[in-house]
Amino acid sequence: RFRAGDGPGFLELMTDDVYWDHRGPDGAPFNRLYEGREAVAGFLEDIGGAEEALLIDDREYFASGDRVVCVGFMRFRAIATNKEWESDFAMAMTVRDGKVSRWRIFFDMRLEADAITG
Repeated sequence: RFRAGDGPGFLELMTDDVYWDHRGPDGAPFNRLYEGREAVAGFLEDIGGAEEALLIDDREYFASGDRVVCVGFMRFRAIATNKEWESDFAMAMTVRDGKVSRWRIFFDMRLEADAITG
């Protein structure tokens, strides 16, 4: 739903108290921790205003109990600077009652911050 641009539908996949961890280096204003579905909606708005997804290739998924890990590759373009960046990524999620309750992403966030700040 995220790639299709269905923000409300994407948010429905999360618990009301979702813990969304996108902490990273200074430079990208959205590199921080978000708690709650409404806060994640703000994250989606902020990131959508700062960069454009050119490619999100989720290559593999691994699951164990209530945990899911997705690994892949992504490429984005910073809107303000027109600079592109790319990185491999891993997303770790915890699922509760069929919805994401915890989410954390790992990738080279310095590349993203540098592209956004120019």
